[in-house]
Amino acid sequence: MSTQIPAGVLSRLPAPFLVLTAVVSVQYGAALARDLFPVIGAGGTVFLRLLIAVLCLFMLFRPNIVTLYRQHFRIMALFGICIACSTLFFYLAVQRIPLGIAIAIEFIGPLVVAVRNSRTWLDRMWIGIAALSIALLVPDIGVHLDIWGVVAALIAAVFWGLYIITSPRVAAVASSYDGLIGGLIVALVIMSIPGVIQGGWQLLNPHILWQSFLMGIMAAIIPFTFEYNALQRLPARTYGVLVCSEPVVGAIIGWLILHESLNTNAIIAIIGITIASLGSTLTNKEEAHA
Repeated sequence: MSTQIPAGVLSRLPAPFLVLTAVVSVQYGAALARDLFPVIGAGGTVFLRLLIAVLCLFMLFRPNIVTLYRQHFRIMALFGICIACSTLFFYLAVQRIPLGIAIAIEFIGPLVVAVRNSRTWLDRMWIGIAALSIALLVPDIGVHLDIWGVVAALIAAVFWGLYIITSPRVAAVASSYDGLIGGLIVALVIMSIPGVIQGGWQLLNPHILWQSFLMGIMAAIIPFTFEYNALQRLPARTYGVLVCSEPVVGAIIGWLILHESLNTNAIIAIIGITIASLGSTLTNKEEAHA
């Protein structure tokens, strides 16, 4: 199946609208995932999310991945590991700490990647703002914030950063969505054993499958397809600025959907990390999407 049909429909919409819709959708999907944790755990939830994403994207784009695996197995394996671990540890974090704080901490990964090769005073300032923002959360760890939730969010940040570093290498050897779907399949294989063990027979529960389908659409299908279309029409910097709204959007959705309350330190930390990410995006001279 050609990608021209969905692309033709989406291309009629403004690219910034698509990115912001994807940002809201993925955070809403994370909120939906919270309802699945008590029944099938974070492992089972990630497994079903990946399964639904792979099935839908495979039917939509019909990738040619056999040759991709044969010729570039190592980079595809690393890409899949990054997808599996970043998703799993983010969900483990969301299971224990508020959504807005989890995504704010996870954003440290992309921020470090963005400034890793630069030594300007502006880059140091953005890192300093992010560090001070995280420091504001330290007094709450073990009191209002679960320490393992914070650790999980930090691990997710590491793998998100590795995902960003690996993505250009995958894009260089794969066409269109082939690399992404190939990575998702690897991630699905990785999560199959822990997902099935943790989810058990509840993975076949019709109600759980329906909830998982909605989560997969919101947390995977819409973000992947909308962002892919928008990236064809947006400069990398504009895209980066729009994506930097994720921590704030996560906090708002956590408040509206999950009824999560945040103290002053947490709100300032989320805003601080958002500002640091936005600042590093605006002052980064590189125009690469990755």
